[in-house]
Amino acid sequence: MRFVRGVKDLDVYVEQPCASYEACLSVRNHAPMPFILDESIDSVASLLRANEDHAMDVVNIKISKFGGLTKAKFARDLAVELGLGVTIEDTWGGDIVTSAIAHLAHSTPPEHLFSATDFNNYVSLSFMDGAPLNDNGFMAASTAPGLGVNPKLDVLGNPVIDLRK
Repeated sequence: MRFVRGVKDLDVYVEQPCASYEACLSVRNHAPMPFILDESIDSVASLLRANEDHAMDVVNIKISKFGGLTKAKFARDLAVELGLGVTIEDTWGGDIVTSAIAHLAHSTPPEHLFSATDFNNYVSLSFMDGAPLNDNGFMAASTAPGLGVNPKLDVLGNPVIDLRK
């Protein structure tokens, strides 16, 4: 609560300040600034509960936390219908994860897309061709089929196991 009081006059969002949903909701009820929930939202039920409680203005939808792209898309669509802002992320990743994030972000109505993270910008090794690249704070999803990425076999090296044998 001290932090929230300390930044109350700044133009900032507060994201998931506490470990539990209940503690976040308590802070939210005393916070004048916009609020983002992240770790507390891991299912449609938790998203609906947080919306009913007016616990957030923006929800951070992490693809793997929701169980993959299809379920994350459903949660994103629900958040949009509820009028929430949406951040598209995952728990971590490189080129493949960033490509999935970019595709889901690009299919989000712009007025609801708060942000999306280019995790491949945080790692030092690119192992896929066609992955989104950060260009002045923006990234674009590939227009190639699927996620639009292809493995750099020379970077990946020899397989650890060949299941075709």
